[in-house]
Parts: sequence; structure tokens; C-alpha cells
Amino acid sequence: METKITFNVLECIETIHKFSKDSHLREPFFESIEKELASLCPYLQLNKIEVVLFANAFVYWFEEASFTKVFQYFGMTSFQVLKYREAIEVLYQRNLLMNKESRKRQISTYELSQSVINTISKNEPLQIFQNKNTSKEKNFVDLLEEFDGMSDQLDSNMIHQYDFTDYIGTLCEENLHMPIFREIKNYKLDLFETFFFLDAIWDTISCGDNDFNTNIQSTVNDYFKQKSQALYNIKKLVNKETKLSKLGLIEISNQSFANKPHAKLTKKVIDFLRDHQDLLIDDVSNENSKLILAKNIQQKKLFFNKDESTQLNQISAILEDQKFKEMQIRLKERAMPIGITAILHGVPGTGKTESVYQLAKNSGRNIFKVDISETKSMWFGESQKLVKKIFTQYEDMKKTEKLCPILLFNEADAIIGKRKSAGSSTIADTENAIQNIILEEMEKFDGILFATTNLVENMDGAFERRFLFKVKFEQPSTENSAKIWREKFPHLS
Repeated sequence: METKITFNVLECIETIHKFSKDSHLREPFFESIEKELASLCPYLQLNKIEVVLFANAFVYWFEEASFTKVFQYFGMTSFQVLKYREAIEVLYQRNLLMNKESRKRQISTYELSQSVINTISKNEPLQIFQNKNTSKEKNFVDLLEEFDGMSDQLDSNMIHQYDFTDYIGTLCEENLHMPIFREIKNYKLDLFETFFFLDAIWDTISCGDNDFNTNIQSTVNDYFKQKSQALYNIKKLVNKETKLSKLGLIEISNQSFANKPHAKLTKKVIDFLRDHQDLLIDDVSNENSKLILAKNIQQKKLFFNKDESTQLNQISAILEDQKFKEMQIRLKERAMPIGITAILHGVPGTGKTESVYQLAKNSGRNIFKVDISETKSMWFGESQKLVKKIFTQYEDMKKTEKLCPILLFNEADAIIGKRKSAGSSTIADTENAIQNIILEEMEKFDGILFATTNLVENMDGAFERRFLFKVKFEQPSTENSAKIWREKFPHLS
């Protein structure tokens, strides 16, 4: 036997909506709708804030199903939706609201089922079903990804600084069931230190290693819009005066690019993330594994065939600093990209990478080495961001070098191949996106770029046009083979 409803559900919803306008969801508002809440809370099996959110979502569904509009109606900022995301999640779990699209749920948009609309309009008892599939708890990486998105919004001035700091505080307090957030609370980090620490963890996860991935200046500037505050906190970080350094949570790089030192997590944090958050991250012990100093490269005698020798001698001459600058002027006069770019291609084991090392040694230029295949493989969804970061890091490094350094894309087979049909697969689309980023960066590139590959026959035409020099490495001639053997084994007859 169905229980008869002794009040009008639609009228209660309409009254709550009416009084919600510019209420800011403050206590006097709830007092004004006390009667309606007393009826709807047991009917919907929700608490008072959940009832208010549902009532307004119900009304707005007929105009624009958006919580952004609902919160604007409350007189609040759209950002403040996040404060009530748990209450909104309950509405999804109870099937009072549905995903507007079948893709990943967006907190701002929703849909009402026809059965809920019909039941409420007929003033009938509501059957509440728990949707177990929607109650899955976010893991730590999910929360960090959300945090990174909010940080991007702050950087783009889409949200206010106060809203962002409020979000950080809420994030930490609501997730104390996770060991890392309990540690943050125990450390008594302030909001900025918490932001920097979480950002450093996200950078490490995104890059797949712990290799000084966090640019201190740009990270601090993202948080502090006032220049004086930013400079003060950069100085504190660099001088290791924050709790982050004192508690052994971050390590500051002694090398700095353009006076922009970088930070990484300490082994203590890496071990904690492994033991308590189930995150396996490669800990890079070298100061910067991508940077190869010319002075540390061992001088080697190489033997080339005639064509290879001619082209490499030409490149070597251009790497002499005065010739390099003159070359850039000539390229600029012809409205061409002013970067000096060369691709060394041929069968494996013919000395392509070592040739770049020796050119760097002879010209006194340091190398910023990148293995594209490694960048692409581990955190595939972040590949585009990581590739763009390579060029940003190189530009930072170039500003502090006396001589323009060499950017080396080692084993670049993975990114110079012919582009695949769009939409053929997620992997193909990602590879195409990576190639597009590199092509765009090469258009405005003003440094020195070398790429090595074994598969030039499959090279995309767009890449072929962007390399000034293309050096093909053949198998050594008989004469050069003999010279190589004599160099390696001088004691043999």
C-alpha cells in the first residue's frame, strides 16, 4: 500500500527556489523555508542542503541544466559549486540527477530522468535507488588531476585567489583518510607550501620521474599574482627557508636555467608515496640527467665516409659562435626560421649520436638531451604537455648559457614518421598531436637542434622541410672499417 503524500511536492520545490535567489545559502534562508524542508527532506531522503540543491536543479532543468546557473542564482560564484560537490554527488548516487552525457561526469551539467519528473508532478511517493557505480571514491591521482585543473584556472584568471586557497583547504580537510593529506596536516604547512608541495608531486607523476621537474619561479608566479609576494617566496624557497626544505620534503637544484632554479621531491617523499599511496616513481639522483656538459664529453676520434665528412665539417664550422650568429642573420633576412636544425639518419651503430657529442665537445656547447621514446611511453596521456615542456626547459637553459646549447632528440623515430589518419586510434591521435607540437615549436625555434633516427625513409614531409641539414650515415667503407679496428685495437697487426 502506497503512502499518501500530504503536501504538494511541486509547491515546496517552487517555494524553495523562490527564496533561494541571492540567498548565498546562509542560515536565514534555511529558516525561511523550514516548513518546506520538513516535508521534502524525508520525501527525498536528503539533508537540507541536498534538498535545496535538488529543488533548484529541478527548476533550472526546464531552462538550462547547469549548476553554474544555479549558483549564480544563489548570488554565489560558479567556482563555489566545488564546495558542494559531495552534496551534488549524493543526488547522482540517488539517481535524482543523471549524467547529461555518457562521458565522464561534469559537475556543472546534469539531466533529470522522466520518471523523477513524472513522480514529482503527480505528487506520488518517490522510489529512491542507490546507484552503486557512481559512488567510487577518487584516488590520490584523480584529486591531483583536479588540483592541476584548478591551478590552470587560477593561472588563467578564471577563478580568484581566495577561491583557490579555499579550495586547497577544503581538498586537504576532506581527504584526511588518505595518508599524504594526513602528513600535510601533521607538517602544518601553510596554504602556499601545501600548493607547492602538491604541484611538485603532480609534476613528478606527470613526468614519470623525479628529475627537478618543478620550475620554482613559474610555480610561485602561478600562485602569487602580486610581484613582491612572488619574489619574496621565491627567495624563501631558494634559500631553503620554508618548511618544505626544513622538513626534508623538497630538494632545490644547484643548477638554474635563466636564474630559475628547479625543485624535486626528496627520497623521503618518494618512498612515502610508494609505501602509502602505491605510486612507483623513478628517483633521478643526478642534478639534471638531461644536461650533458661539453667539458665532460670524452674526446673520440671518429671516421666518416666522404659525404658524411663533408656535411659534418660544414655543420662544425657553423657551430663556431661567430658563424652561427651570421647564419642566423642570413636565415632571418630570407624570412626563414633562424634555428640551426640537422637530422642524422642511417643504420644503427654508425655513430650518429656520438657525432653530435663530438660536435658539442669541439664547439664547447652543452647538450640538452631528450629521448623522445621515453617521454612518449610512460605517461601517454601527458605526452603533449611533456613535449612542450622540453622546449620550455631548453629555452630557460639557453638564456643562461654563454654559448647556445644543443637540443638533442635522440632516437627520434617515434616522432618524425608519417602522420597517421586522424581518428584511427587514440594512440595515433596522440602521436599526431605530439608531432604537431614539435613542428610548431620548430617554426619559432632559434637555437640548435639535432635529431638522430634510423628510419628517415618513413619521415613525414613536414619534418623533412624543417631540417636545414640531412646527413646520411652509411656503413663504413672498407678503408674506414680498417681505421676503426686499428683505433680500437692498436696492438693488432
